[in-house]
Amino acid sequence: MILRTLVVLLWSSALLTAAPQADSTFSDSTLAERPPAERAASIIGQHTRLVMSSKDLLQSMAWWTRMGFTPRKLAGERADSAITLSDGQVTITLVSASQPSPIIAYRCANLSRLKEQLDSLLIGVNVDLQGPTYRELRFRSPGGVHVAARLAAIEPDIAPTKEPNPLCGELKEYSTSVASVTQEKQWWADLGFAPTKQATKPYPFVNMADKACEIGIHQDRDIANMALTYFMPDMEVRIERLKNAGMKPIEEIPTSDKRIANAIFQSPDGQLVFLFETPK
Repeated sequence: MILRTLVVLLWSSALLTAAPQADSTFSDSTLAERPPAERAASIIGQHTRLVMSSKDLLQSMAWWTRMGFTPRKLAGERADSAITLSDGQVTITLVSASQPSPIIAYRCANLSRLKEQLDSLLIGVNVDLQGPTYRELRFRSPGGVHVAARLAAIEPDIAPTKEPNPLCGELKEYSTSVASVTQEKQWWADLGFAPTKQATKPYPFVNMADKACEIGIHQDRDIANMALTYFMPDMEVRIERLKNAGMKPIEEIPTSDKRIANAIFQSPDGQLVFLFETPK
């Protein structure tokens, strides 16, 4: 069960976005937010989508649609085994297969080279073969974030429109909880991700990003799986609109003046979505 006090601290970390704190725990003394176009690409390739396991594809599709996502058809996709949706900022593919969830999917032009790089970093890799070459590489961060790199010839070239989700607002990060921010940060740095913000108060956290993917790494928070985290100045209104449409949050987090401007929603398959008010 998610503890309200812990989630409030997660939300509070957004207060530090504009002016990240220096800290001896990290090597970076100052950090400035950089737009995705100015960020370096990771060695993995091009981030395309999130892949999520679902027990009931139609039920899950209906839930995500009510959260502002729109179904989109991918070439070769069969509706009885996979359904893809997008909110403009992130594309998700629901699959009926039993597998880790969610998985951050990438499109990679040279899987053989990537495999060599991952081996040199001592990162354990599971592989799928296609003839004499690799079809997919799967690996996991120390904190449990699952990543899959697929051959560019079979992974669709999906680019976000960057338009905010009409209901949830602006997607800021994929949030995850770890025992050690330092260890997780180094793992992502080895893959070519760079820090965009970090601090030790109200608790240790760091955001690591490449051109299209930003991971919010939060130490010792109660986040059961990697969450999609949205921020908007008018989130109170957006949450009320979702509730009026029949979407029930699993937790509401009042502000200091007792407004419900922060809430947590959970998909039928357990995927968490955090909606937080942008600090004024």
